[in-house]
Amino acid sequence: MKAATRRCPRCNYENVPQAVYCFRCNRRLDEAPVVNGLDGTGSLIEGALRFIRQRDHSLFEPGRIERLRRARSKVLPENLNGEPLTCLRCGTYNLPTATHCVHCNAPLLVPNESFGTQLRLSGRTSVGRIRSNNEDSLALWSLDGLALALVADGMGGAAAGEEASRLVVEVVQACFTGSERGSDQLIALSEDELGERLRDAIELANRTVAERARRDASRRGMGTTATLALVHSNRVLVAHVGDSRLYLVDGHDRTISQITTDHSFVQALVASGHLTAEQARYHPMGHVLYRALGQSANLEIDLYQHALRSGDRLVLCSDGLTRHLEDHEIAEIVLRTLNPTEATLDLVELANERGGEDNISVIVLQLDSVAQT
Repeated sequence: MKAATRRCPRCNYENVPQAVYCFRCNRRLDEAPVVNGLDGTGSLIEGALRFIRQRDHSLFEPGRIERLRRARSKVLPENLNGEPLTCLRCGTYNLPTATHCVHCNAPLLVPNESFGTQLRLSGRTSVGRIRSNNEDSLALWSLDGLALALVADGMGGAAAGEEASRLVVEVVQACFTGSERGSDQLIALSEDELGERLRDAIELANRTVAERARRDASRRGMGTTATLALVHSNRVLVAHVGDSRLYLVDGHDRTISQITTDHSFVQALVASGHLTAEQARYHPMGHVLYRALGQSANLEIDLYQHALRSGDRLVLCSDGLTRHLEDHEIAEIVLRTLNPTEATLDLVELANERGGEDNISVIVLQLDSVAQT
């Protein structure tokens, strides 16, 4: 029987079995521990290096010093403004503005010379003003100018929703990160092949959430949405389940379009003409889903493809944002700045100012024009 988890020999974290790198400490799971007792936190590593710097380096094994430095590069960057950008080659956390990985020097958010464009991005999440815990999870990954972005909104009460959404992030990371998972070949794949990779990741995440709920009675009934977008060159591919959304904000005519369709009962009533969009906005069953990860072994996943132009923005968000902001307000906020970091901050702050009734998560991906040489 296949193992249900893969435990990290360094930090003891239970990873999904497909993982190549540990989700907590980011190191390869097949490597032996290099620092006894290392718990993955930057303060311990930095303290050890500071101790060494203050003393004679010759007293310490050179290899151990280098391993400590490499370990430090794996830790989440300090003063990070928003979510980190994870390298798809080695799993290291980087600043969301990074052009190259701080650990393996792989190209991350680099210009696309064929189209004269460069992607910039930012992700941010907030617990909101009412909830005590954040059941949303989001993640950003990149390699060779290609980017993956994910928003998952968990459900199930207690910590179950938080667990479900986190599992989706872990599974997607395990499916795409590392040469064993073909990370270096992604840019060479066709759109159909990339779409299948996205679908396979969400299907595996669905099975993982369902299996975790089956094994743990306290997690029974947990589920999550998942909106996973892959941006490469001038195209975006999306795999979607639930009512987290992907919007396209046109940088030329300044309009906003919802690319994904909500898998909610209220949206079905709107589509059938039984409710207006305005009535649906305030309907008491507005957040009841008929399709989500963890509900069924056979999950239907929506796939979308769309062309992009320089100046366009993509907005991925949980319903904690759209509960408080109209579509046109989202467009106005992301278009009034050229900085995705400012856009995500403004969106989350406004949703909180208007009540913050749910967890709020948003990712903004912006396609900029760059001078071609």
